[in-house]
This record gives sequence, structure tokens and C-alpha cells, in this order.
Amino acid sequence: MSATTIRAVRHQSPNTTIEVLTPDFLGKGETGQLVFEAAPDVFNHNLETVPRLYPRVRPRARYYSSLRLLDDAKRAQPQIFTKSGLMVGLG
Repeated sequence: MSATTIRAVRHQSPNTTIEVLTPDFLGKGETGQLVFEAAPDVFNHNLETVPRLYPRVRPRARYYSSLRLLDDAKRAQPQIFTKSGLMVGLG
């Protein structure tokens, strides 16, 4: 759905800056690849916390999978800005 939306916005408004905040796609790299190929201007996936707190804060996610997703985005589209966010005050 995200890739389709990115393409539709690009078609309707080519000068619009597009940032996507994605889930980790549950480790399904092909889904992320579709988003990378749609080439948003900014790819965002929040890590949220440090590895030792991940099981408690994000029990359904994996820290290193999230890092890999950010790395995959940058490798797929080097010109895209990649970013992440962390919550403060959890430790």
C-alpha cells in the first residue's frame, strides 16, 4: 500500500516531498523493497530503544532486523534520506 501511495502522490504532485514511516514489515524484505523502489524522499523506521529494552518495549520486533531494514533502504536507494527515532526515558 505504501508504494502505491508514494507513486500516486508523485504522479499528482511531483514536487511534493514524501516521507514514509514504516513498520519493520515483520522481516519480509520483499515488502520493504517495494517501498524502496517507489523512492520516497525520506525513509523512516523508528528503533524506539536500545537492544536490551527491545523485548520489553517492542516485543514483536527485533532490534537488529530494524537496523537491517534501515541499511537495506540506504543500499537500495542511496540518495534517499534515512532516519530513525528513539524514545528517551525508558532505561
